[in-house]
Amino acid sequence: MIEIAQVVLAIYGILLIVGGIIGKMKSGSSASLFAGAICGIAALVGYWQSLSDPAVGFLTGGLVGLLLTGIFMSRFVRTRKFMPAGLVLLLSLLVGILTMMARQEYLLNQDKPVEELTKKGQEQYPWPNV
Repeated sequence: MIEIAQVVLAIYGILLIVGGIIGKMKSGSSASLFAGAICGIAALVGYWQSLSDPAVGFLTGGLVGLLLTGIFMSRFVRTRKFMPAGLVLLLSLLVGILTMMARQEYLLNQDKPVEELTKKGQEQYPWPNV
């Protein structure tokens, strides 16, 4: 689940940046551009952190996702439009939940050797532990 959450977090960061650019192009909103860029970069920083310290990286990415969930929930309730508020609400909620679950899995399995947490370890040492 950790690898999946890392990929999802990276894609989410890129989509936030692209969404900010689209918001600027369609409606001329500089606020959309800056907010999308800042939140997208924060999500990509969370991804980058998760490569070396998954607990911190997933916390960063999860906080971005849950923060945007709150913001876009209020926008969706106010406008009742699925695009973009509803879509970003759903994506942010899913990313927030997924990254927090991955963080919890990582923290619960910290006492186990890395070989047990990754498939790479199973490929390197195919024999059973004695």
